[in-house]
Amino acid sequence: METEGQIHQKRNWIGGIATAAILVLLGLFVWRVVYFANAIQSGEITPGSYDFTSAFTTSTALVSAPLPDGEFETATFDDPSFGASTAAVEIVEFADFGCPYSRESSLVVRALAEKYPEDVFFVYRDFPITEIHPVAQVAAEAAECARDQEKFWEYHDKLYQNQSGLTEADLTIFADELNMDTTLFDFCLASGKYTDEVIEDYADGFEAGVRGTPTFFINGNRIPGAIPAEILEAIIESVIHTGEI
Repeated sequence: METEGQIHQKRNWIGGIATAAILVLLGLFVWRVVYFANAIQSGEITPGSYDFTSAFTTSTALVSAPLPDGEFETATFDDPSFGASTAAVEIVEFADFGCPYSRESSLVVRALAEKYPEDVFFVYRDFPITEIHPVAQVAAEAAECARDQEKFWEYHDKLYQNQSGLTEADLTIFADELNMDTTLFDFCLASGKYTDEVIEDYADGFEAGVRGTPTFFINGNRIPGAIPAEILEAIIESVIHTGEI
């Protein structure tokens, strides 16, 4: 039977190993950020070389549409956003509430936008791929109705957290769970108040070459697919320090 001293020593030993492991992982993350930042600044990595389409929901209706080249003005002032519009880094995301990769990206981008509040302007725009996610259009409209009650981001998170098996009936349930006025919410949704708004986002995305979700535009450069956190942070750092992506 172990003595109290042996148990205490074992706990210290386990705690030391856990701490060392955390420090190693943190060191690796920092190294990766620095590596990607240096590669971007040196030109070794360019926007055209980014390929994250293994984490990307492709629209079957648009897959054969030609892709326009160049940089694109996709930021708006009437869509949900974080940060100042004058920030050095402008990130516009076209996403679909039914897309699992959009869900992953929502966590990454929100965290980085909050980490760099003075340097990042983040705009969320809708690109519902209804041939794959039938509820995506109405879910996007519901999120806009939630925005009327200053609950967009809470509702945004709720939709992504309950993405699997999402139904139209859930939309009012979520509004109620977030203590919204469900009468106003239901009227907004039934009236189709934001149908055209969502369709406009989709059309703007298509014109800029969005063919699936998530698709990002970082200072006008199109990058399709869920960008890993360390690469996105490296891009942000590069733009902050060099003004270029």
